[in-house]
Amino acid sequence: MRYNKLIICVQAVIIIGLLGVILSLTSQSQKENIDKNNSLLSNFDQADLDRIDNLVKRFNDGKGDNLMIISPTMDSGPEINDVISNGKEINWVVDHSRDAMNTNNGKTEYVCRSIRLKDRDEEYIDVQLSKCNNYKEDEQLSILSFRKDQL
Repeated sequence: MRYNKLIICVQAVIIIGLLGVILSLTSQSQKENIDKNNSLLSNFDQADLDRIDNLVKRFNDGKGDNLMIISPTMDSGPEINDVISNGKEINWVVDHSRDAMNTNNGKTEYVCRSIRLKDRDEEYIDVQLSKCNNYKEDEQLSILSFRKDQL
């Protein structure tokens, strides 16, 4: 009888230990995935440009993606860009409401069917949208810029 209770206690300790190890490995794996696929960009450095490049490649492969981009402004609050893609269409919303100096205090929404990175000149790389609703089919909209000297 005592022997059975001892076996049950040992089994319970082993099960609890295994559950702890599994939980630890699962949460570590999720954290690594979040770090690899960071969906919040605010530094405008090489890592952020690489993440945008990944968004472009995923879109061109017909895969969806989501990003939030917080871009600093020169003299006041940030602009917040929400980017949602289903692999066929990109919904890019620029929220100007936190930028006190901007005359457009609302949100500007772009719904587009093409995105690319464009090497503008020696100083900038632009994120460009095209095939956007309410714009000419071939019009390239430079929505975001990266300074090459900060990469």
